[in-house]
Amino acid sequence: VADMAELAGRLATASTLPIVLDSTEVNVIEAGLERLGGRAVINSVNYEDGDGPESRFAKVTDLARRHGAALIALTIDEEGQARTVGNKVAIAERLIGDLTGNWGILESDILIDTLTFTICTGQEESRKDGVATIEAIRELKKRHPDVQTTLGLSNISFGLNPAARILLNSVFLDECVKAGLDSAIVHASKILPIARFSEEEVRTALDLIYDRRAEGYDPLQKLMRLFEGATAKSLKAGKAEELAALPLEERLRRRIIDGERNGLEADLDAALRERPALDIVNETLLDGMKVVGELFGSGQMQLPFVLQSAEVMKAAVAHLEPHMEKSDAEGKGTIVLATVR
Repeated sequence: VADMAELAGRLATASTLPIVLDSTEVNVIEAGLERLGGRAVINSVNYEDGDGPESRFAKVTDLARRHGAALIALTIDEEGQARTVGNKVAIAERLIGDLTGNWGILESDILIDTLTFTICTGQEESRKDGVATIEAIRELKKRHPDVQTTLGLSNISFGLNPAARILLNSVFLDECVKAGLDSAIVHASKILPIARFSEEEVRTALDLIYDRRAEGYDPLQKLMRLFEGATAKSLKAGKAEELAALPLEERLRRRIIDGERNGLEADLDAALRERPALDIVNETLLDGMKVVGELFGSGQMQLPFVLQSAEVMKAAVAHLEPHMEKSDAEGKGTIVLATVR
């Protein structure tokens, strides 16, 4: 409790963002809530021990109501964790009805976690767990647009090696977002844009998630073969080798698209020996940013990766700027900036 109190006090002065308080102990959560000046999100409530006055659900929900906190609610009831779409949605409906009707919690202050389990055991009963989570999110957002959704993402890939987990986590997150997922608990460095993977890798991951098997074809077995002996480090090294093998102009373009800054300055210096700095910017780097925009617009690249590409573009222009000739010979134009109301 003392540790939570001290941490909450420090966070309250350091950030204006909502803080997630996570503890199995009700009095520890209370200590954090009492010392946070801003909005908090409590992780979490469920019906594991029912909804009576002495249940953890009742005690934590009462804290949320008194302190104006939002709540993460898990699709777990007295029978255990929901595995099917029907059970996930039914428990979510019970949670939403209870929290709004009996406790006065707004729908927009509820974050439902439809839960996911690993689909990498090879056991028949777990084959549909990924698609059940996706479809439960989709149905829940259809019924309750104001209710938020969240997900502990990495459970989906438990049992695979680290390199294969990066692929499966990334593809699964993309599918969940398309279904309406609002937030997720993720390790940011273990997620990559879908465009970074080969078509075969993405297709295999999708086949595994949606349990698309055929005679002589098991996507789980194929995924393990694709990443046999691979590690997250070797995966990154492989991408670096692939990048280094490209022609210089294409390599610079890919650096912008992938947000890869390591080796950028050396490639720019090599390009400067062949053509003017402004040509490099206009003909190569801006072409890379155009692809980034197209990937973002089509949903294949999330905003954090767009910003990463923008940072690499900024660094590239800064490196080239001293080599650009300053001239007003062509006159100065007019730039019009506008936003959509």
